[in-house]
Amino acid sequence: MQDARINIFNTPFSRYGAYLSVTAEDGRLVIHNSRLRFQEGPLFAVTAGRGGERAAWEVSASPWEGRLKADGGEASFYIRDDCTVVFRSRGLDLDFALISDGGYGMEYGPRTFRLIASAQRTYALFQVEKGAGRLSGPVEIQYGRKRIDRKRNLHVSCREGEILLALCFGNTEPRDIPLPLEPEKELAAVRAEWEEFLGKAEAAGCVPDEYAAESWYNLWSSFVRARDVYPYDAVLMSKKFMSSLWSWDHCFNALALSQIDGQAALEQFLIPFAHQDANGALPDLLNPNMEVLFTFTKPPIHGWCFSLLMDAHPYPADVLERVYGYLEKWTGWWLEFRDPDRDGIPDYPHGNDSGWDNSTLFDEGYFIESPDLPAFLILQMGCLDRIAAKLGRPAAEKEWKEKAEDLKRKWYAHSWNGRRFAAKQSVSHQSSENPSSLLSLMPIVLGKELDADKMEKLADILEKDFLTPNGPATEALNSPDYQSDGYWRGPIWAPSTYLIADGLRRGGYRELAGRIARGFCNMVKNIARGNYENFDAVTGQGLCAPGYTWTASVYLLLEKEFPLP
Repeated sequence: MQDARINIFNTPFSRYGAYLSVTAEDGRLVIHNSRLRFQEGPLFAVTAGRGGERAAWEVSASPWEGRLKADGGEASFYIRDDCTVVFRSRGLDLDFALISDGGYGMEYGPRTFRLIASAQRTYALFQVEKGAGRLSGPVEIQYGRKRIDRKRNLHVSCREGEILLALCFGNTEPRDIPLPLEPEKELAAVRAEWEEFLGKAEAAGCVPDEYAAESWYNLWSSFVRARDVYPYDAVLMSKKFMSSLWSWDHCFNALALSQIDGQAALEQFLIPFAHQDANGALPDLLNPNMEVLFTFTKPPIHGWCFSLLMDAHPYPADVLERVYGYLEKWTGWWLEFRDPDRDGIPDYPHGNDSGWDNSTLFDEGYFIESPDLPAFLILQMGCLDRIAAKLGRPAAEKEWKEKAEDLKRKWYAHSWNGRRFAAKQSVSHQSSENPSSLLSLMPIVLGKELDADKMEKLADILEKDFLTPNGPATEALNSPDYQSDGYWRGPIWAPSTYLIADGLRRGGYRELAGRIARGFCNMVKNIARGNYENFDAVTGQGLCAPGYTWTASVYLLLEKEFPLP
């Protein structure tokens, strides 16, 4: 079986189902509460030392265990279950500092320590089986009068040279953890679970090297257990900063999983539809902390995605019936609620709705008739047409074909300026005739469904203005608005790269698609050396959140579909 060494500086250490992770940064470990997103999740900082002096250590990790080594001692840790991490140490004292704002603690006897992280609305429990623990600090002046010890920091010293403890936390008070802990037995169970998952990928021919194994680990370890807003076990975008599921990123994770498990892929695809509103809209994001947020949404790439899932798996009629209902409502919502001027061309009210939050396309204002949106809806109508055919509904099949052709005809007349697709503001139709955002080239995703002359012109612009050896920049390289670390105003992103590569391949531009795919994979594996949220288009440096699952998924998809010669 292919070995996988995990770099926990850029891939959070966790396991399938867990709502926590551990990362290494700035000479310490950080334990993250993956129920919270963005910068809210860091909960405890962990340092090691001897005699009150912090030790400099080296960190390494396998998919089931992390290890620290320092002069005269070593420590290790593993994720015991969905809410518990276990630490062992020989010769090193361990310090756990509550880094979430607010909070206070109490000693419940010599081995039990409880803390409340008030800003996170989180309860934490330490059970110390071996070693001596003590809560202390910081001491603060309360109400200008008394000095009170908040007891936010746990120091655990080696007693007879060894520490063994468990930390459990959640949004409800944890019960005491029964002792003794059984590290060897528990580690063996984690390892067996991981190797079963990786074995599926290897059996499908999807693990050619160690980096692919680490990317599969990135996906496996980013699953959280079905609960609260998640009807199925769900892949978060990251278990460090972006600990949520947005209503288009799940499609890329579903496609990667479809290579090894059709049911897991289907479940990832279906998750946001459990919260589809009565009008057909999907939420912007779902969060393990029971948030389901609307106002924004995400682009309708779901028909494109499900068509690819259907290529790989013969889903039964009851599944097709269910997906048909979801996609029908989702398509109808865009045509009814996102076309305020009733010209037949829907719009994105805000950049967030496109998924390209700060793209320069939205510098023109709000309610932008972006060229990618009709393309996605045409593909979605094609998926509905295909499902209707499989369900034996010729009238519905004919209707979706006609709707797709009608939308394409209106879109060409409305948005094609002879050279490229323009982006227009709804109602006023104020136009950006020569947009510098890659978003304007996303109609490439139509592949053979896009007129050949239009595909040729878009492919030429892509190569001339956007393409780097690492892949397509999201802003034209010669644009005055290009920013190397500008989110969607320059950096390379996994979803745009895969959508373009897939469209080029289906449109007859396989050589160009392969060049893009191999450049992207080389950047992720050999330059950035991590699945980052996005990348500097020129240098290939990883940017923003690490351990990002849609990047892992796109890497795995492109590596399999466009192998090196």
